[in-house]
Amino acid sequence: MKSGTETSGDDSLSAVGQVGGSFANGLRIQQTVTTPVYSTPKRAARGAYTFAFTGPDGKPVSVSNLAFTVTDIDSTAGDFWDVVELSGTFSSTAASGVTGTGTTDSPATAASSNTAFADTTSSAGNLNVTYQAPTSSVILTYWNNAQKFSGVDRSQGIYIAGMTFSAIANNC
Repeated sequence: MKSGTETSGDDSLSAVGQVGGSFANGLRIQQTVTTPVYSTPKRAARGAYTFAFTGPDGKPVSVSNLAFTVTDIDSTAGDFWDVVELSGTFSSTAASGVTGTGTTDSPATAASSNTAFADTTSSAGNLNVTYQAPTSSVILTYWNNAQKFSGVDRSQGIYIAGMTFSAIANNC
């Protein structure tokens, strides 16, 4: 995997406007498969994105009640089929177009191989996530489960929206 798209520069991890059918801004995570042939690499080609919480001194700190939404988990036949896994212990609620809970054993993925949702206006590709226990980081693993590629670019993108958490007093 590489950040960005096959045909353009790296515009991954950039802030964007409204996503996931809400009025929340999002963080774009965009990536593309880099194998030279249009094979099906599945989880072998994946991006891992770490959200780490640190204090002013740069040292890790824990936060509680971490919550966010992964939006635009969708698919287009012959192009991409989003799969998202999250580290740690959390609860999640999947929207109508998503199956799985977001764990390694039950990844969140588009419910079918050809269901594209509108990035900004549709909430059908959303996974709402909540970490109740204190955590200092979350790793989001993102990969492409397309069964075959039709020759179009293999770029894929999701968004993180509405991230909230509470600071733990002893971290201050």
